[in-house]
Amino acid sequence: MNEQDRITSFLKENLSFTTKDFVGMVKESQAAYSDRKAYRMLLDLQDDGRIMKVGRGHYSKTSVKSPYHFKASSLMDELVGLIDKEYPLITYQTWELYQWNEFVNHQLAHNAYFIEVESGLETTVFDMLLEKYPRVLLDPGMEEYYRYRADDMIIVQKLISGAPAPQPGSKQASLEKLLVDIFSRKLTGQLIEQAEYRQIYEDAFGKYAINELALFRYAGRRHLKSDIRKFIEDETKIELRSEEWT
Repeated sequence: MNEQDRITSFLKENLSFTTKDFVGMVKESQAAYSDRKAYRMLLDLQDDGRIMKVGRGHYSKTSVKSPYHFKASSLMDELVGLIDKEYPLITYQTWELYQWNEFVNHQLAHNAYFIEVESGLETTVFDMLLEKYPRVLLDPGMEEYYRYRADDMIIVQKLISGAPAPQPGSKQASLEKLLVDIFSRKLTGQLIEQAEYRQIYEDAFGKYAINELALFRYAGRRHLKSDIRKFIEDETKIELRSEEWT
């Protein structure tokens, strides 16, 4: 059996595995291979999309589930185009309130457009958007948000450092980021009823390829890692791929 056949066989037999498991397999079949060679093979498998890292030293065979993507509204496309034109070097991410309608029982009647901007530049983007759009709020609290809520409301907020990056060429926030943010004590964590969280998480993990490493790393940055882990363990049927989170 050649090298590629051994790797294919190993992946068929092991939906998840550790670095130690993989290195052991490689050196068992090719005693002359160094640890460095085995690690290089792991990186190649990740680059090829055959496996994904789900924890420190833990890997999983790539899920057949598709990556998450939301078709942005025409207004969001317009906002992104305007920000990119005026501030091409700025770091920011976007999402829409209507994105949650895919996952919740009680459908949200009013959309809102969230622009999360790197620290220190929120006011700059807010002022620019306010010149063209009448309904723009800067980092509102719940009371202010509901007082002025209307269709096509634009919310400018600070982007939390360490947030998972969007897909290359996109400004759309990752699903991993959104799943963490609904647990926050800020506005984002108060827009969805907590009774919906179980279905949101089970649907998200059931339908899409969730990067657990990115999700829990960001949750740790927001001091929500233990809360989310406990919620998943106690309230959902989700089986996390990495023991690191359990």
